[in-house]
Amino acid sequence: MRGSINRVVLTSAAALFAVLSAELVLSPAHAATSTSVDGHFKESYPQGQPPPTCFTGAPCGIGELKGFGKAAETFTFGGSDGRDPNGCNHIHGTTVIVLDDAARSQFTELEHDTVCTPGASHQAPGHFNSYGNPESFTGTWNFVGGSGTGVFASTCDGAGDVQGHFDGGTGIIDYMGSLVQC
Repeated sequence: MRGSINRVVLTSAAALFAVLSAELVLSPAHAATSTSVDGHFKESYPQGQPPPTCFTGAPCGIGELKGFGKAAETFTFGGSDGRDPNGCNHIHGTTVIVLDDAARSQFTELEHDTVCTPGASHQAPGHFNSYGNPESFTGTWNFVGGSGTGVFASTCDGAGDVQGHFDGGTGIIDYMGSLVQC
């Protein structure tokens, strides 16, 4: 009796293993897909006036996220991580990119930038009080998990580069990279 129960258990286990193995071999792979990020934005800071508000109801950069349409980006400064030997400031913060679609689809990314000013202008007397000092920056961004809504709701990962420059009251910011849908 004991031997026949063992045979039934072993036969049942072998049959289950065969079914599961066949399912793994025959089922299609559910690979993540990648979407290119190519965004170009313009920020305006008129002298003596608050920045204009965007379709989001807050100040932001207006532009386009290619393949998705009109979009807005808003950077929130998180802190300074010190200066490098060239006097460039290492900063971090978050950026929210929002599409001008019916769902106001959006995602948040964590950004790390190196902000440089020409020459020694960051050390010039009064540079904090003057208007429109030129600066340029380069950095990287990483998607913040769980932040995607609307068309970005299935996004689980992403990363890329960001660069920009400000001169006077205008800034141009470019985002490149990819988002991964899972």
